[in-house]
Amino acid sequence: MSGNGRRQELVAAAVRDEVALQQALADLKRAVRRPFAVGEQVRERIGAHALPVLLGSVLVGVWLGSRRA
Repeated sequence: MSGNGRRQELVAAAVRDEVALQQALADLKRAVRRPFAVGEQVRERIGAHALPVLLGSVLVGVWLGSRRA
């Protein structure tokens, strides 16, 4: 086999391995992200509705601060 033919085989093998590596990396990212999905969802909802969350927090704080033991 000529040197050029061997080089083409190696390049083709590298491309196949790169595609497999990218797929494995995408699977790993998906698996790692899954347990933290709840936190991301809460963050998105609070970000979308920041004013009601802020006002509710202030009201709860005022209520708890005004209680006498």
